[in-house]
Amino acid sequence: MMNKKRALSILNKFPRGRILVIGDIMLDEYVEGSIDRISPEAPIPVVNLFNKEADRRLGGAANVFNNLISLGGKDVFLCGIVGDDANGTRIREGLHARGAETGGIIIEPGRPTIVKTRIIAHNQQVIRLDREDRSPISRSSRQKIIEYIKGKLDTIDAIIISDYEKGLITEPLLREIISHAVKRHLLVAVDPKFSNFKYFKKVTIVVPNIKEARAFARHEIDTHEDVLAAARYILKTLECEYVLLKRGEHGMTLVDKKAHPVHIETAAVEVYDVTGAGDTVMSSLLLAKTAGATWEEAARIANIAAGIVVSHRGTSTVDLDSLKRDIRNNRFSAL
Repeated sequence: MMNKKRALSILNKFPRGRILVIGDIMLDEYVEGSIDRISPEAPIPVVNLFNKEADRRLGGAANVFNNLISLGGKDVFLCGIVGDDANGTRIREGLHARGAETGGIIIEPGRPTIVKTRIIAHNQQVIRLDREDRSPISRSSRQKIIEYIKGKLDTIDAIIISDYEKGLITEPLLREIISHAVKRHLLVAVDPKFSNFKYFKKVTIVVPNIKEARAFARHEIDTHEDVLAAARYILKTLECEYVLLKRGEHGMTLVDKKAHPVHIETAAVEVYDVTGAGDTVMSSLLLAKTAGATWEEAARIANIAAGIVVSHRGTSTVDLDSLKRDIRNNRFSAL
């Protein structure tokens, strides 16, 4: 555990973090409406739309970057793929407005920018429409990504790999970037999906949710002992240093390579929408660690940040002042 003074001292150093985010960049759209009848054409609800234009937000790896900026990050960078289309332009403009360097945003002609459109009615998500190409990115795009990353390695402290299985994170890319990062003793944190899980060898920390851990460990995770068994399997198989298992309403469990577990109760007071909560965990976790926190302290701060963001609807971020205020006011007992 840590006290309030220690937590705030770590937060004050968040701007020092030099972090590169690599991952699937997407645009999250929200369209609101109401339902008052069923379609005569099929047994489905008819949504009468309110907003003339969708509410668009940076999503995926771009949301991790957005959280880093909101939490006070200064020297933070984003690397990923967008299409040569209007949505790709919207993402680049949104990143530019946030002060982002856009040299790592690679345009791949013929590939659509990833867009997730959520239809909301009566404060509930009715359906989600995904526009994407999940095939691996081109060899040319991958080489541009690798060259950009290599050019940043001497100016950063940590790398966040944000994998949504949309074609950017592949075994050839990971083989290149992880080996170079390990040689430079950089922190490498991974938010994994199942298909690439086995390629995250020798990273510093892996942060899966229960579903991802269950799929990789190939057994059910129902008890605390199951959680520890899955974490130990991941540690041994990937030869990583830490596993932080996200357990939803049951909080988080941090396990190190010596299999020492630390359980952290959830900090969420009211859960409205978990969209993007994992992005908030990754950004706050790495900012805390690069600010001098231990991994346990970083996990506790990330748990509190996630507890804040799930109280908002849609893809959201946590700002540094709000995080400090809630800790000062003893809103959370999860420190």
